[in-house]
Amino acid sequence: MTAGGIRAVETVIAGVGFSGLSAAHELLAHGRDDFLLLEKAEEAGGVWRDNVYPNAACDVPAHLYSLSFAQSPEWSSNYALQAEILDYNNRVIDDLGIRDRILFSTALERAVWNGERGRWLLELSTGESLECRFLVSALGTLNQPLVPELPGMHDFAGRIVHTAEWPADLDLSGQRVAVIGAGASAIQVVPHAVDVAASVLVSIRTAPHVMPKPEALYDEKAKQHFREHPEALLALRKEQYDYWNHSTHAQAVMDEEFLANAERVWREHMESAISDPELRRVLTPDSRFGCRRPVVSNAFYPALASPKTTVFDSAITRLTRDGVVSERGQVWQADVVVLATGFRATEMLSHVEFVGAGGWTLEEEWADGGPQAYKGTLVKGFPNLFLITGPNTQASGSIIGVIEAQTDFVARLMDDADAHGAQSVAVTPAAQAAFDEELSSMMSRSVWEIGGCESWYRIGGSGRVVTKWPGSLDEFERVLARLDDVDLAFGGALEPERVVV
Repeated sequence: MTAGGIRAVETVIAGVGFSGLSAAHELLAHGRDDFLLLEKAEEAGGVWRDNVYPNAACDVPAHLYSLSFAQSPEWSSNYALQAEILDYNNRVIDDLGIRDRILFSTALERAVWNGERGRWLLELSTGESLECRFLVSALGTLNQPLVPELPGMHDFAGRIVHTAEWPADLDLSGQRVAVIGAGASAIQVVPHAVDVAASVLVSIRTAPHVMPKPEALYDEKAKQHFREHPEALLALRKEQYDYWNHSTHAQAVMDEEFLANAERVWREHMESAISDPELRRVLTPDSRFGCRRPVVSNAFYPALASPKTTVFDSAITRLTRDGVVSERGQVWQADVVVLATGFRATEMLSHVEFVGAGGWTLEEEWADGGPQAYKGTLVKGFPNLFLITGPNTQASGSIIGVIEAQTDFVARLMDDADAHGAQSVAVTPAAQAAFDEELSSMMSRSVWEIGGCESWYRIGGSGRVVTKWPGSLDEFERVLARLDDVDLAFGGALEPERVVV
């Protein structure tokens, strides 16, 4: 279908990671088959296409970190490797039958709301345009690498790489490798570097809680068991779901017994691998469990204890031609500098310009208080725009549950608009303000706000928490299960053939 020479569809989904796949599944389940998906790259996969650094894997159990409608018996481990997750992503695309709906090498650059038509006009990286009624942002929040601007970076004679932009030709064998950061990607890269490099420096400004990794490998016999007994897959998923609901609720309400026990498990894990008192001090977090994202690894602490590893408990503040210098003036020579510095998570969606009903952009809407959205999904003044994994949606555990709760909510919002005979649906300013007030109240008693740390959950590291959900996944699901028409504004008259009777 075309509108004024521009291709038009009812719904456009921007992004073909897990959020995009879940959104497509929900649209099909609701009888909505007039949609396209946009993918900036030549292939699908989202973060699991982009993050190919050594040892890249998910630190959430695979049976929980997979779509509920597409459980797989084929995982080689309960912690899936990057290549397996990418393969899973593509299998789901083909099982859904949506590959021919994906516009590859096509990024969304600008989206402008036309109130008279009740449509979004999309400007694409190809120079083409699309028009749609509903726009689903499945772009995610962990896709803009945080690359620090350090003095001397342009003078460094070796290679500088961010873990999310790992070049295929980079071999760390025999190199002097400096790793900046101690988050999820560093936890995985460092053991590989220690295995193959000549020497390794790890700069740990703020130590994380690195927990034991209860890894299980699945041979062909185990996979066959899962194929024949799908209920076993569901049981594993339920076990993990229940654990993470308990864990996240405990963090949300600062359950002292739970936090103390988690910190005891962490300490026993760390001290079993680290005997040096000074290194133990460096690796001891200065905040409560969960304030920063805990990670899991059985290899990280032994790698730090290796005689070929040097640990700085201070930030790297500049580079020289042949190495790095810490804020304390410590100098270390390097051939490769690995930036395990994460993503610009609080600057969500800043790489796309969304222009709403008032003519202002999403960036302007969020300029004062930071990213805010009703139930993490709707933003006042932006009708028919749905944000998957938007502000305050990171419920600890698997993001998949959050995604599925949101995409189900979005499909029901679309149906609700049709039932009202309306072109559009939006959240009222009053409803968004009330939701944000309740959210802030919940957050004020959580470990993410009062746990004593700076983190990527917060604007500027110490400001408003804009990524975390202040409760459990179960609580998030229950909030999104409610569809409250009193919180919504419906606009424009829908064409008669679209009205649901």
